[in-house]
Amino acid sequence: MEPKKAKNSGAFLALALTLVMALAWVSPARAQEGVIKLLQPDFTQGKTVLQALKDRKSDRVYGSGDLSLRQLSEVLWAAAGANRPLEGDKMGRTAPSGHNDQAVDTYAFTKTGVYKYDHLKHELNLVLAGDKRQAAGLQSYVATAPLNLILVADLSKITADTGDDLQEKINIANTDVGHMSENVYLYSASAGLNVICRNNIEPEALSKLLNLPEHYLPILGVTVGLPK
Repeated sequence: MEPKKAKNSGAFLALALTLVMALAWVSPARAQEGVIKLLQPDFTQGKTVLQALKDRKSDRVYGSGDLSLRQLSEVLWAAAGANRPLEGDKMGRTAPSGHNDQAVDTYAFTKTGVYKYDHLKHELNLVLAGDKRQAAGLQSYVATAPLNLILVADLSKITADTGDDLQEKINIANTDVGHMSENVYLYSASAGLNVICRNNIEPEALSKLLNLPEHYLPILGVTVGLPK
């Protein structure tokens, strides 16, 4: 009987290690590695578009749990992921953008650090280690919700029909950001997550924190988490 018991113990240990690895993205050690490899979306799950539209709403109260790697991966893909090849080496995105300039970058604020989303590799790259969630907005829930996205426009990429008209560039960027945030709303409604988009951010403070060049403009925050 002892060998059988040892075998069961080994199986239990293997399962425990698997679970630890599955949750490794939220650990400080993983944050120091610098890259979070995200999972490809599971297109077999979720509600229909019409059901998601019916259930879409804003929530300001969040549970204490962390998002799973699956949920994190699909939130980011919904916001800004690559969904089809285009001519050359450019990829189409889940959200439309003016003249397809694809000028908006996505930063993810989690309890382990601040990451920049790479849509081509579908991964997060560490920008700042440590919990910086409080800097992602002025509302109290921002500091404890598991995920805050900050959508940042690179105004230098917006060139068609704008010339040097800064306000027109910002108008186009605002439209792009609106598409992206609505994608997060629809995914969250489909996946049973709470979400809200927020204008109450501090662009200058965020630009300094993220060390952004002058032509980058933080525009919108999106908070995502589990229901309470």
